[in-house]
Amino acid sequence: MIISCPSCATRYDLPARQIAADGSVIRCASCGHSWLEASAIEVIDISPEPVLQLSAPVSGGSNLPAVADTAADFDDGIDFDYESRRIAEAAARAERDFAERRRARRARAAGWSGLGAAIAATLGALYLFPAQVVRYAPGAAIAYEKIGMPVNVHGFEIRNVVQQHLLSDGTRVLALRGEVANVSGAERKVPALRFVMKDAGRRQVYAWTLNGVATKALPADQTTTFVTRLAEPPETADEVEISFAGAGEIGSNAAP
Repeated sequence: MIISCPSCATRYDLPARQIAADGSVIRCASCGHSWLEASAIEVIDISPEPVLQLSAPVSGGSNLPAVADTAADFDDGIDFDYESRRIAEAAARAERDFAERRRARRARAAGWSGLGAAIAATLGALYLFPAQVVRYAPGAAIAYEKIGMPVNVHGFEIRNVVQQHLLSDGTRVLALRGEVANVSGAERKVPALRFVMKDAGRRQVYAWTLNGVATKALPADQTTTFVTRLAEPPETADEVEISFAGAGEIGSNAAP
């Protein structure tokens, strides 16, 4: 019989008796490929028989041939109860992990939200209550001034200032008059006023204070007047600035 190598197509003529009935392993001498060669099969011509016609299904059944139930073979060796428990446990672990991650995310979000709320509240207090902030932290007044928010820590305003130059018995006299208004919203004692005379270069040439602007505390939203006079003001003085005196600014002094 003629056989052919399936790898390199080299053909060989072998006696059919050398091929076992259930096939023989052949090794190609040309390429070394090995394959299983089956023995020749005698083909017998069989006349066709009539095809069996299936009748209508019988009551309660089927006209199809019975099919062997292979479920038992498929299920052989598989513990479905164990597999079900394992799948359920894996699903429970995944659900717990997801819940844990979600709680962690919410905790982080809540932390950032709390921090943001605290910062916003602090900034809001700094903006809405500058006077109270400066009262407890006087150094904050400088920061407010730098951002264009000067803070009135005293709770009073100086208004309607009038400056007069007089001559009394041949002596030059500078007279200043004006009003002090309580804008703090509560009754307060009026602090001393400080007057600073400066030259054209804005250098201080003389300063003095005025105590006792009001003999008693001034009610909220009320005003009181003040008058001060300075004899022989410095001739180099070009302007006068009026403010509320600090603790170390009481008295009068000329420029050094």
